[in-house]
Amino acid sequence: MRKINGIIAMIVLALFVIHGLLGALNLMNVATVIVKALSHTMLCLIIIHALISIGLTVRSVRTALKTKAVYLRQNRLFWARRISGALILALVFFHITAFGYTSGGVFRLVPFDVFRLITQILFILSIAVHIITNVRPALITFGVKGLRARTGDILFFISAVLLFMAAGFIIYYIRWQL
Repeated sequence: MRKINGIIAMIVLALFVIHGLLGALNLMNVATVIVKALSHTMLCLIIIHALISIGLTVRSVRTALKTKAVYLRQNRLFWARRISGALILALVFFHITAFGYTSGGVFRLVPFDVFRLITQILFILSIAVHIITNVRPALITFGVKGLRARTGDILFFISAVLLFMAAGFIIYYIRWQL
């Protein structure tokens, strides 16, 4: 089940990078590319990933409680992954509703205020924590050789993409204020 969840997570990550880059370009008014099917597919995969992860977490916690081997301090990364994942699930609602809504078949924009900017930055930060804490375990799951070099390359790429997304939100906010 972990390997299937890992495969789903890698697909979500690829879709996320595409979605984030296209979205940031759209927010910066550089390109207008809206791929709704990509967003819906990614959301469905995120829900599947979350359900599998919740099941695996429950199993791990049950085992820890049975064996009386609850090492909270030693399992900081384990809990950072779970908490960041829960934050992502909570903040995805704010992301979906941050830009507008459909009424009578017409898409209507909503003002992108400070609250929306903060929720989007928190969304990106929770995604960053989730990805950063999961890169190494994912590479181990897939049996990738040369962990140190690959981890560094992946983290550099993901950091650049996340910064670009954050810049997109900030530029969009500034454009709303002008």
